[in-house]
Amino acid sequence: MRNWTLMVLILSISLLGMAEGENACMKTVPGDLDGDLVVSDEELDAARANQVAGNVSSEELEEIVHIQQSYPRTIIDGRGMEVTIYRPVERAVCTTPQQLETLRSIKVPKETIVGVPQDMERYSYLSEFADLPSIGHFYEFDLETILALEPDVVIVHPGPGPSGGFDELLSKLDASGLTVFRFRCNVPETYSEDVEKLGILFERGTEAREFLDFYEGVLGSVEDEVSEIPEDERPMVYCEYDVYKTSPSDVYPITMAGGRYIFEGAGPVREVDPEAVIAANPDVIIRLVSYDDFDAKAAGDYSRLKAAREEVMNKTELQGVKAVQEERVYAMAAPFWTYLPYCSCRYFVGIEQMAKWFHPGLFGDIDPVETHQRYLSEFQGLDYDLSERGAFVYPSSD
Repeated sequence: MRNWTLMVLILSISLLGMAEGENACMKTVPGDLDGDLVVSDEELDAARANQVAGNVSSEELEEIVHIQQSYPRTIIDGRGMEVTIYRPVERAVCTTPQQLETLRSIKVPKETIVGVPQDMERYSYLSEFADLPSIGHFYEFDLETILALEPDVVIVHPGPGPSGGFDELLSKLDASGLTVFRFRCNVPETYSEDVEKLGILFERGTEAREFLDFYEGVLGSVEDEVSEIPEDERPMVYCEYDVYKTSPSDVYPITMAGGRYIFEGAGPVREVDPEAVIAANPDVIIRLVSYDDFDAKAAGDYSRLKAAREEVMNKTELQGVKAVQEERVYAMAAPFWTYLPYCSCRYFVGIEQMAKWFHPGLFGDIDPVETHQRYLSEFQGLDYDLSERGAFVYPSSD
């Protein structure tokens, strides 16, 4: 009896400390009495006794029961590291726009987010987050600012970033005592897994599954058709993000859309020799365009995209290339790609669009604009009409 009374008393003290805000960074768990961050059966019984005694509210008991039944949760993040959480996440810091976009897709409430990457005011697409505290750039974030926000979890990019100091910064973040998860949220190779795990992390499993049914349905319909196309019937594709500058990250989306990238396996980001492009004689050329808020443009404002396409079409050295001769040169805005400034999780719309460009006879009936609109309305929850604003590909897919 004495031990039971002591346990009830400890629970009361624990709840008092919780009310004073001492549970930041998952250091305390409601209902946990012995400091192991886990609510045992005995501790749950103590909470119930405290509720009968009037020391614990029904809402507090409900929370303790939920934690006892659902936590701890261990998740393997995007770098293969096991990370454990001991109670529901109430405060999260995101370090990339794509993480914010993904959380919005699975209906994580905005009030859960307490810190965001810098320059959010430049992203009209994510304007609802612009008033939140900035933690700096994703690979040069301000650790002191993050600590001051007292987040339950911090979501970072797995790296490495363009500078050699990112791993060192991540090590300092890990050593800070914060709970850190690494998720890219911007590449098709791992996106479904990222979404599924974030659904577990934020208790949005149903919403994650609903979104993945849509997302995987879009890509699956493309992949099913592409899988039947013989290799020699897939167009050779050259893609550049700047004048004769390419990235190995271009290979995967182009392959998914049913193309063959002319520089596949050629190594890291590099400047290519125009003669190599001429020698490869690509069937299709894609010019990526970034450093602009394409979501803020009026529908039909293709000025930047058109100029980028014309730059390629008018290159003297490329006049003999098949893509130029047959006018199969296309410009695509960063939100439909994976690694550029202003890139987005909407690359799957870009893949659908490329499939239509690469194989018009096979994919003539698909409508990337309709896919994009459904994503914006149903999963992003935005009042965003593509007939009024947004310009992403040129020539348009109308």
